[in-house]
Amino acid sequence: MTDIRIVTSGPEAAKTEVATEEDSQIREIVPPPAQQIAVPTIPAVSLVMNASDVATASSEPAPIPHSAGRTEIRIEVSDKIEPPVAAPPPKPAELYEPPRAILETKPARPSESPAKSPARDLAYGNPAKAIVDEAIWNLATGSYQAYKTALEQGKSATQAAETAGGQFAFVHRKISDYSAKLENLLAESKATIGVSESIDKLLEQAVSDVIGNGAMSDSEKDAAVQQLGTLQEWVKQGVQGSLLSPARAQKILLAIGERLNWGGPSAVPEEFKPVYRTLFGNMKTAIRAAVPDAQNLQDRLINLYAAKSDLESR
Repeated sequence: MTDIRIVTSGPEAAKTEVATEEDSQIREIVPPPAQQIAVPTIPAVSLVMNASDVATASSEPAPIPHSAGRTEIRIEVSDKIEPPVAAPPPKPAELYEPPRAILETKPARPSESPAKSPARDLAYGNPAKAIVDEAIWNLATGSYQAYKTALEQGKSATQAAETAGGQFAFVHRKISDYSAKLENLLAESKATIGVSESIDKLLEQAVSDVIGNGAMSDSEKDAAVQQLGTLQEWVKQGVQGSLLSPARAQKILLAIGERLNWGGPSAVPEEFKPVYRTLFGNMKTAIRAAVPDAQNLQDRLINLYAAKSDLESR
């Protein structure tokens, strides 16, 4: 405890001085608890003032009793300061939650653009290559509606294409041109193509694959085998014996390509398309092996048929 003593003289003296602890004549006046002053921790100091000033500074203006000698006012200041009450820790910041209206997902609007058609199977010809090879990229497409209307009026495909104009007319003219040249070239050939190697073995393997397919039921297998048999009969329609002429093989190739819409959308079930594709490839390879000079004409003709299909599907 640190003692700070303020000593005032009697009425005769005008000066107040600090008393020492050896002065046994000093009368200690301790203010009641209500008058105690809480002072923050500070170095001990001595304050000297007049008794009248002390009385004036007091909260109560009661007169201070005087002794015949000196009057001591001792203010006890504790050097122990209670630690300040710690403020409660701040609550953790709550995660910001956007307004519910922002979180709600609005149903997507249906696309206004038309659905894209399936990718074209280029095994049956490349339309873009035909446009480049025949140098008709700078021509207008032509009127498909006029082409369709002419067909409905009973006109031939060539006549309808001429009515449509543009690439329609050019592609049809080129198909007629290349078809005639290729047919003449193939007709002159004495080569033959084996039916068993190009048709029968492929379909027999397809039937064997169906029978050994554990994922198919017996009824599904029976239906698939029956359809493969029907396909074999359709492909070999008009074929006599075990050999094909290149010209006859070309007609089979064209029939398969037409049924598959030259790689565009068709009514052929997806599970049978690989068989058709292999048959088409077998015919094309066999014709080129029998008549090598036919390759260029055949490629251009197949690509033009694919371009025709592409124009008609737009």
